[in-house]
Amino acid sequence: MEFELNDFTKRLRELMYDRFPNLPNRGINPSGTPKHGQHNEEIRNVAFKNNPTYMLDENSNGFEIGNEFSEEYYPYYHILEDAPYIRKRDKSTKKTRGSQASVEKLGERDYNIISFNGKTYSREYARNVRGARNRTSKVSHWGVDASGKKVWINRESNSYLNEHYHYIENMLNGGILDQLAIEYGLKRKRTQNTNLQEDYEALSLVDIINSTLEE
Repeated sequence: MEFELNDFTKRLRELMYDRFPNLPNRGINPSGTPKHGQHNEEIRNVAFKNNPTYMLDENSNGFEIGNEFSEEYYPYYHILEDAPYIRKRDKSTKKTRGSQASVEKLGERDYNIISFNGKTYSREYARNVRGARNRTSKVSHWGVDASGKKVWINRESNSYLNEHYHYIENMLNGGILDQLAIEYGLKRKRTQNTNLQEDYEALSLVDIINSTLEE
């Protein structure tokens, strides 16, 4: 397939949409009634599908995951990405909630804020998890007992294992990039994570683009 940037970006977004965490019963009570009133769409729709693609430069396109609406009504789109363990309802602490818990207008919360003090860059909600998620034995998670029956382990823990942790990286490296390389006749190279400085500069550029679009 001939490579064309806009077509490539569109195809990438299609493949990502298909692999987003799909939680169809998240907003439904066991009785069949909605938990969250009218806010029962899937995160792939509210936090991804309808976000625009914008041109960063003549060789680069960009798009965001998340927006004010999804931040206000579906904040778990970033929790599923960033948190290896998720606190159960009413079990969070002031430290785990962080500074964004005090933002009054929920749509303006930003859990990706990167600060620069003139010397170092930092992200408040970044988690440094070394190796395997070694707290699994201490948090609630699904397991299998001796008879092969699925059981909920560590039921009394204040946190549970997030099975969707790093879903963005996992979906890309779990087949999407390989498929794009085949479809477009490209050579797949090793992926690399950007550092906080690169993220800071990229977010600053996105802010400039968004302010221009709003005008």
